[in-house]
Amino acid sequence: MKYVYKSFMGYIYYILENNQLTSMYISDVDEGIKEENIAVNQELKAYFEGTKHTFDIPVLFNHGTKFQQDVWYAMLDIPFGQTRSYLDIAKSIDRPKAVRAVGQACKRNPIGIVVPCHRVIGSDGSLTGYSGKNFIHVKQKLLEHERRFV
Repeated sequence: MKYVYKSFMGYIYYILENNQLTSMYISDVDEGIKEENIAVNQELKAYFEGTKHTFDIPVLFNHGTKFQQDVWYAMLDIPFGQTRSYLDIAKSIDRPKAVRAVGQACKRNPIGIVVPCHRVIGSDGSLTGYSGKNFIHVKQKLLEHERRFV
């Protein structure tokens, strides 16, 4: 079932299957979804208030390759307010030469915010990509938000 949470970033839409999060994305478009999941919305509210730095929502990656899922799980280990490079992620999954593939896996992350692909940056500190080059401003906003609370 699809749910919504309204934040300063826009509408956050998410899908739960058997109480596990399978999808989450930010949009500025009102899709007319009115359903809210109290537990998830409370966690998102606390995250945006800066009082919650980790999520307790169980995630389920029900698609993607093993490599992509390895990258997505590795991103779960990046602490709130910190960043890691694509190379750091590649090394953490024992694939140090797969930096570009890590970038592509980040781009295909189905569970934004909770699986923090916004915390993955270029080795030179640059904010490269966030669900494609047109959404770097979203990545920047999320990183600035987190840095306010660390």
